[in-house]
Amino acid sequence: MTHFLKLSPIMLLLFLPMFAQADADTKKVDDKTQAAAAESESEGEGDAEEAKPCLGKTLKSKFTVNANGTVTDKKAKLMWMQCSLGQSGPDCSGAAQTFTYEHSQQQAKIINETGFANFKDWHVPTLKELTSMVDVTCGQPVLNTTVFPNVPKGWFWTSSPHNSNNYYAWMVYYEHAKHHTDVKYGTNYVRLVRDDVK
Repeated sequence: MTHFLKLSPIMLLLFLPMFAQADADTKKVDDKTQAAAAESESEGEGDAEEAKPCLGKTLKSKFTVNANGTVTDKKAKLMWMQCSLGQSGPDCSGAAQTFTYEHSQQQAKIINETGFANFKDWHVPTLKELTSMVDVTCGQPVLNTTVFPNVPKGWFWTSSPHNSNNYYAWMVYYEHAKHHTDVKYGTNYVRLVRDDVK
């Protein structure tokens, strides 16, 4: 026992650097953990920033919401129905209807027989017209939902046929601002437009 006590201080001197190194390593691990946590929090804040709803920056500069269920695009000189076909009211309530390509053209003709908002020249938009509605300040959908509320999730028909295959026509998906072609007997949503608006 006495022999052990004599060696003890020497052993402590030998092991002291090891204890100090272990403490330093523990501190490094803690620092890395805290840094990772801080980085994770900052990433989370960034994601939250991206997930904000549509800012609607185009409301004043591009769109004018009219009292008759229409929206005027001052820059593109277009007038849109505020709601998709099948919806109505200032909040575009109700379920939007889907149509085949041919039926979407027929719906425009039927509406023009009696008129909508005192106009009888509505048509299914071209691909260029439909993509002009995209608002890059918005999330999903990429439309100003202050101007165009209650947008259904799904594809919208254009009147633009495929260049080389007459059985297909172009459509637009507002959740991600994508456009693609679909067979004309497929069913998609429709929003009508007027052009050459003063």
